[in-house]
Amino acid sequence: MTHRSAIVENMATEARWLNDEEQALWRLILAGMRKIDRVMDDTLQGGSDLSSSEFAVLVTLSEADDHSLRLRALCGSLDWDRSRTSHQITRMERRGLVTKRKSEGDARGVVVTLTDEGMRRLRSAAPDHVESVRRVVFDHMTPEQHTHLKAFMEQVIAVTNVPGHPEYCGPLGADC
Repeated sequence: MTHRSAIVENMATEARWLNDEEQALWRLILAGMRKIDRVMDDTLQGGSDLSSSEFAVLVTLSEADDHSLRLRALCGSLDWDRSRTSHQITRMERRGLVTKRKSEGDARGVVVTLTDEGMRRLRSAAPDHVESVRRVVFDHMTPEQHTHLKAFMEQVIAVTNVPGHPEYCGPLGADC
């Protein structure tokens, strides 16, 4: 057995515990994500009575042709599962932010469209939102940190062997 195959075999059967430095960094990442989420939520709720999820949907639709997307494409853009997206869209439709209709030529497909009210609320929320993003993320970041963080986040997004991704091959110890 090669050294690499021994490591891979060991990884498949034993947890790869974090060392002290990794644990400290992981907890810092979690705290940073919570802070960013809280700031964004508070900014959006306070200024425009939108949730972060609603804002994400509105932004995605505002950037689409005719401000419309098939539900499946919206799921992909947001990296949400169909159930979550469908429930979110139903709540937003009740609030007058979006509409949904059957896709022409495909009775199973659903098209989601941004309403005038949804666009108005998005435009109202955007200035405070971007100011909060600048304050919590960019105002204190150097160009070098920006480059490194961008590369790191691209690597995180590229990971596929995780729950929720089609290439996930199973939990610890699964035959992949």
